Amino acid sequence: MVMGKKPQQPEPTRVEFPPHVPANRPESDSPGREFPELEALAPSHLPPARGQVYVSRRHEVDRYDDPDEDERYTFPGPPQDPFEVAETSEPHPVDGHRPDRVPDSGHHEHDPRAFDEIRRHQERDSRGYAEAVAPEEPEWDAAAASGPAGDGEEQAGPWERHPNDRWVVGDAGNQPAVRSRVPHRFRNPPPDTVIDGAEIGSISYRAASVRGISHQERGEPRQDAYAVHFTRDQAWLVGCISDGVSQGTRSHEAAAAICERISRALVDHLIASPPSADSGRWPEEIGSIRWADAVRSANAAVCELARPYLEKSAQKRGGPPAVEPGDPVPFAQARLIMSGTALAFVVATEPSPNGTFRAMLANVAGDSAAFVVQDGHWVPLTMIKNEGEAIFSSAVKALPADTEVHAKPFYLEPGQPLIMMTDGLGDPLGAARGAVSRFLGTRWRTPPDLLAFAQHLAFYRKTFTDDRTAVVVWPGPVRSAR
Repeated sequence: MVMGKKPQQPEPTRVEFPPHVPANRPESDSPGREFPELEALAPSHLPPARGQVYVSRRHEVDRYDDPDEDERYTFPGPPQDPFEVAETSEPHPVDGHRPDRVPDSGHHEHDPRAFDEIRRHQERDSRGYAEAVAPEEPEWDAAAASGPAGDGEEQAGPWERHPNDRWVVGDAGNQPAVRSRVPHRFRNPPPDTVIDGAEIGSISYRAASVRGISHQERGEPRQDAYAVHFTRDQAWLVGCISDGVSQGTRSHEAAAAICERISRALVDHLIASPPSADSGRWPEEIGSIRWADAVRSANAAVCELARPYLEKSAQKRGGPPAVEPGDPVPFAQARLIMSGTALAFVVATEPSPNGTFRAMLANVAGDSAAFVVQDGHWVPLTMIKNEGEAIFSSAVKALPADTEVHAKPFYLEPGQPLIMMTDGLGDPLGAARGAVSRFLGTRWRTPPDLLAFAQHLAFYRKTFTDDRTAVVVWPGPVRSAR
């Protein structure tokens, strides 16, 4: 990390999608840029600040397990950093993160189709992952998602209700046969599913995290996490989502700690430096966030959570301690136990005089994705994972690590949902030009019921079995959910 570097102060942009630009292909002369080049907003004046902000609720991060209760984690030898080995690897057709693990549920042992599916994936050639696991779907007409939903909507696309009432988008494969197993090797694993949502000022939000099919089948905990806070005066919505990297047995702890530390750092910034009434200072205010302190806090939390497991492993081997008491835990050793990604966000709950909502997005680490949906088109605000790659890569750079954060201030138009997600949803969504984007687009035009939102997130789709987490913010006047 470069210390003492002047904070980045990017110009604010209005998130728009010109009608003449093809869906998901905004014009830009900088292909590698995270955000499309969009029309700049002129500064405007906001009402006077409403005073200091406070956190009205907080999620405490506890250690889920006692190290002595876990018999799964042992060192076969000296620790090696998983991020220093091969950068790319092909995922298992059922578990996108562990190519060496085969699901162990009973129905696979008696269903030859499961092994045929595995063999088909192992024999795929240079056509690439996307072509091998899912045929390319035609782009869908945004007009199909613009009208009101009716009773016949289930017949409007390649999705339907399974007899168990779960949504199926495309081919479900053998996923409905999976039976959820309790993570019995963990004393207090996180809940299988968590849901949240509220109306705050002139916006609404929904958040959910569901345990993936692969983790349910193997009896492993949900490794995704999110944290959502809003200020007591309801001026700002603050949050973070994290995907625990599956190579670490305890990555569910890392994901929870990362979300809490980073979201608290953002709240602390709002308390210490409340945004001014001058919207022209929004880039400067975002640029002044002390991201180095936020990342340092998240790294320290994860390393301390990993310390007792490193000590336990050293005791089992009968060798010297992996880390001397009082010494900081090296990032590479902590990542052997747990690590996670981080995507942070801030959204104003009231519009500026020009009708837009100030917002900020920061991809701190990893491959989580964010989109804005306008007139049925999904506009990417982050790089689309593996777009254009011949072979799907599951390599992720995650915390704890030294990283330099580049936050992006922008403005949301009323009626433009901001959708943020981990790769458990981002992978089946892809470039947002197929059945998944149409399915979610028709149901997330307005804030759905909380339980319905989680059902939408947990759809069956063959080969996509990872945990899924999504936070969606709807700016503008609250409309009745259908």
